[in-house]
Amino acid sequence: MKDHPSYYDMIGFSAESGETEAGLPPVPDLSRAALFLDFDGTLVDIAARPDAISVTDNLEDILLALETRTGGAVAVVSDRSLADLERRLPRWRGTLVGSQGAERRHLGRRETAPEAHDEKLSELADVARAWAAHHEAVVMEEKPAALALHFRAAPELQPDCVRLLHALTENLPDYVLRHADMAVELMPARICKRGAMEELMADWPGRLPVAMGDDLSDEGMLALAEELGGYGIKVGYADTVASHRVRSVAELHRGLVSWLAPAPA
Repeated sequence: MKDHPSYYDMIGFSAESGETEAGLPPVPDLSRAALFLDFDGTLVDIAARPDAISVTDNLEDILLALETRTGGAVAVVSDRSLADLERRLPRWRGTLVGSQGAERRHLGRRETAPEAHDEKLSELADVARAWAAHHEAVVMEEKPAALALHFRAAPELQPDCVRLLHALTENLPDYVLRHADMAVELMPARICKRGAMEELMADWPGRLPVAMGDDLSDEGMLALAEELGGYGIKVGYADTVASHRVRSVAELHRGLVSWLAPAPA
């Protein structure tokens, strides 16, 4: 048995969450705020396959405007790799956190977790890749320091995906399984979005944290924002620790645009 806290403990998630308020919280003073935004399911709609998402024309305009209003205190924090995020957001030069914190681009510097060079992980990825090749409906995604199996096209294969990656963790004692929306991921136990947010808050001290996300991997960020006196904002209808909720990506976009509108005279 591995001597690790559960993922739910690490991210601060509790099933006994309080009631959430519909809509975004009151417009914060963006000059004193720090924003942490998940990507899939939050800034862009979920697609059948990770490579099939569509980035709306105005998304980067919203991010650029938020960056200006906050003085640069905006981070996109995603399960996707850093390279993939950069392809999706070519005009956005702000802070990007990829692979749930295993990679980041911040203040002009690029950093990658040392686990990205783990030869044993690379060997196990070969096993997972061979298995996925015999299950065409499952998409294997390889990232620095992690690998994920997406089963959205075949939900009935979820138990098989979990069993496979669980078996692989036996050879990687410092790795854990993390569940996301129709996916399961093998990654270092010490890496999570909450930890990535904590590191960035150290660079943005005294700011009001506002975190936004849609699935279980985002709950640690949402919990931390609430703990620090800020706001967690859930996108969608799943259980959450967040105090506020919007129904969809489109509703979140509209809310962010309203935050950027000039205050009435």
